[in-house]
Amino acid sequence: MRYRELCRILGVYLYFLSATILFHFGMALYFQSLADPATHPQPHATLAFAITFIACATLATLCRFLWGRRASGALFRREGLALVVVIWFVTGLFGALPFTLSGTLENPIDAYFEAISGLTTTGSSAMQAKSYGPSGEEIPITATFPGVPPIHYEFYGTVRPVIDPVTGATLATGVEAVGRAVLFWRSFLNWIGGMGIVMLFLAILPALGVGGKVLYQAEMPGLVKDALTPRIRDTASLLWKIYIGLTFLQVVLLTVTNHEMPLFDAITIAFSSLSTGGFSVRNSSIGYYESAATDWITILFMVLGSLNFVLFTYILKRKFRRIFEPEFNVYIVFLFVMTFILAFNLRGTQEALLTSQSEPATFNFMAALRYGCFQLVSLQTTTGFATANFDIWPYISQVLLLTVMFFGGMSGSTSGGIKMIRIVALVRLTIQKIENMFKPETVRALRIGPSEITSERGVTVLTFFFIVMGLTLIGTFLLVADGVDPETSLSVNACMLNNIGQAFRMGGPTQSFAFLSPFGKILSIFWMIFGRLEYFAVLLVFLPGFWKRS
Repeated sequence: MRYRELCRILGVYLYFLSATILFHFGMALYFQSLADPATHPQPHATLAFAITFIACATLATLCRFLWGRRASGALFRREGLALVVVIWFVTGLFGALPFTLSGTLENPIDAYFEAISGLTTTGSSAMQAKSYGPSGEEIPITATFPGVPPIHYEFYGTVRPVIDPVTGATLATGVEAVGRAVLFWRSFLNWIGGMGIVMLFLAILPALGVGGKVLYQAEMPGLVKDALTPRIRDTASLLWKIYIGLTFLQVVLLTVTNHEMPLFDAITIAFSSLSTGGFSVRNSSIGYYESAATDWITILFMVLGSLNFVLFTYILKRKFRRIFEPEFNVYIVFLFVMTFILAFNLRGTQEALLTSQSEPATFNFMAALRYGCFQLVSLQTTTGFATANFDIWPYISQVLLLTVMFFGGMSGSTSGGIKMIRIVALVRLTIQKIENMFKPETVRALRIGPSEITSERGVTVLTFFFIVMGLTLIGTFLLVADGVDPETSLSVNACMLNNIGQAFRMGGPTQSFAFLSPFGKILSIFWMIFGRLEYFAVLLVFLPGFWKRS
């Protein structure tokens, strides 16, 4: 292992990361010094971002000019894979510091969970409003899961409410009690994690040769990872230009169609929609805005984020026929079919929206289509936004949502999950194997569009599927052993491994993940990174031989 090369590149990356932290320091300074205090009664985080910037810049200097000063400049496959994994864990560390230093999340494990959840575009949150008794003392939050035997949960909230110092009235609770700069940082982590922090690094860094290609392939999700241009830096730059353009377009559409939506909210929604991240600055998620236009625009950009970004380059080059490749066709048809099945099943059931309703109402078909489509797309694309409490929907609807959580979006997108191309490949491999049992003399190449699924790629698909199922079973067992009920455990593991952000029961849309024990949160952190880097790169670094000097 070439450790000096790792330190050299890590140092340059940390300088880039410190620049993003400095921007948020400026934002925190604005809210503390220039903004109207009446519009921002939440705690400020100026000092927290200042300390985080200094710590990040200091480590960058040590890595670049002390530990990596005699680096040869060569970055090979093993170092590239290690660097990607190290960057994700280290970025999570500096991403967590503003949460801890600002007092937003007092427990460092909660802060690291929040940062990794943002970077991996999972969108699961440990932020939970604290609960207080009549005399003002903090009391635990309790819940009971009916079962045999019943499981009782008792845990404390993580976010203090904002109290008016004059009247003593509660001004904000939960996520809405967090400072604006910290909330923006939280959504920004979603955004840079969506296209990939390493991809952004590659877009601004001078070409790394073989090392750059390794970083690109380790970062980009999917089965096929061919570059769009001869130079990896040009590919990364092109993808980020498309990403930024679509983000700007969503901000414009949200503000034009909903005049009551603040620009701050529109930007954070765009950050979390296109990245399929799911963090929201409101306790009721997207349901807070009670706007059909906002719902449908968010649906559109969640779907766009779940598409292979190569398709957008075809649109720019006016090669429209190339869009309709097998994975795209299957994915879009699957979304439409599942949406209509879900909407049909929801007719006549209680709406249970996340916003206050004067009286209980039931879904008619159009309402079922709107809310059902939003929730299915949110979980299929692994975004995790919510507008209704799907945890009390009919069981058929819940099982359908749990199923699409594993499927995910297209390869080369910002979404998590197994990816539709792997599902297609798995089905094709299964059919081919069955045919070979009664036609053993038939030899036929297996293709998905122009790409041939070689035997090596076929083994990779099967191995990937085995890892997903294996980690799901292991994680479910560990959480149950840690005192979590089986239904919550299964859905939480699906949530973390597929980077979704929403689960069922205790992890449902009206809850947070504050109920998890420190062990459960640490397990979830590893599961989120495993899912975001698609397992292989992370599993490699846990092999002792991987780190030996060559």
